[in-house]
Amino acid sequence: MHAPDIKLFELAPTRSSRVRWALLEAELPYESVGNDVSIIGSAALREVHPLGKLPAAVIDGRPLFESAAILAAVADLVPDKKLIATPGSWSRYLHEQWVSFAQSEMEAFVQSSEVNSIDFIIPPSQHVPDILAQNDMFYRKAAAALNEALGQTDYLVDNRFSVTDIYVGYVLHWGEERHLLDGFEHLQAYKARLMAREHCPWQAP
Repeated sequence: MHAPDIKLFELAPTRSSRVRWALLEAELPYESVGNDVSIIGSAALREVHPLGKLPAAVIDGRPLFESAAILAAVADLVPDKKLIATPGSWSRYLHEQWVSFAQSEMEAFVQSSEVNSIDFIIPPSQHVPDILAQNDMFYRKAAAALNEALGQTDYLVDNRFSVTDIYVGYVLHWGEERHLLDGFEHLQAYKARLMAREHCPWQAP
């Protein structure tokens, strides 16, 4: 079987850690590009991602960006690993459901809070600190729904670890940094299961 040629533009604390984890689970070799703050916005990165953001990848010469898309692509390269449900299956639609849920109902709010809390993205003069409490409220509302779902299963799709959990787990790890998982025992247990995996890149906050 042809081994794909994969380049990953990455920086450890960013969403690129999702892709690194998936590549390690898939046992696919890859070339790490950057892994330094200077890669963000660079000309080399803009050739793959129009905004010069991370993560971005080149798989067999074809550029791809956004971690959800790259995770699916990586998982589909190794169907025997069962890291994602089969295309066209109901389980694949559940993968899309939970990734979309995490993106729109949770990740958007912790990202907004980060943008309005640190100087790296925009200067303090452009921060809107009053938005933080509202962001936390919306995140926890979605987290409560996810907590209920994970009270019925260990993992989100077919009760088996997959890249769905890598995607959602990152969003939970991000939220925990703001103490937004307090009181959600099923989310805490789920995150502990993910962190027990050999290739999980995240440390306890």
